Amino acid sequence: MNALIALVLSLAAPGAGHIFNGLYTEGLVLGVLFAFGKSTFLPLILRVFGVGNLKRTLQIFYVCNWFYIALICYAALTSFWSGFSVRQTHFWYALLFAVAVSLAYRNTLNAFIFTALCGRTGVYAILRAGRKSPTEKK
Repeated sequence: MNALIALVLSLAAPGAGHIFNGLYTEGLVLGVLFAFGKSTFLPLILRVFGVGNLKRTLQIFYVCNWFYIALICYAALTSFWSGFSVRQTHFWYALLFAVAVSLAYRNTLNAFIFTALCGRTGVYAILRAGRKSPTEKK
């Protein structure tokens, strides 16, 4: 039963299942990578590598999305596997961690921070092109 709870928590927020199992360091690393990957690490990668054209930017977005898929799969599978051998669980810590990671993921990705870290205008619009803002009328 602990393994299934850890799996569900990891699917909700990568790292939360590890926190549930008592693996705090691994859970924290996975949570930080997930929460700040697109909002901080991606624009810094674009700036460090000096990506200037649209094709290269989209290729890096593509790789970043595959990284997110791999991160979520890794977090879910390893927390599920370690859930079989855990004796003491930490449900409330894991739940609070999942809420914190989810809120950090949603609230840190904004145009100003992304543009400041990336060093170029217009890249954020490419990242968010498929999504409409809640205030935008149809």
